[in-house]
Amino acid sequence: MEKIGVFGILMLLLGCATQPAPCIAHDPAGDCICTMEYDPVCGCDNKTYSNACRAECFGIKDYTAGACD
Repeated sequence: MEKIGVFGILMLLLGCATQPAPCIAHDPAGDCICTMEYDPVCGCDNKTYSNACRAECFGIKDYTAGACD
């Protein structure tokens, strides 16, 4: 029985270690003041945002320059 418990804990820790970090913050900024500059970025959620500021307002932590495909 003890071996099953140790195995279960080991599997739980192993599962946690392999999860990718979420690309979206749990607490998006909400009310943001951004310029209307159009410099699109592709968020890690595969959505195009008009600029980096807007992406960050929606809680996107990782993005690349340019519109998404």
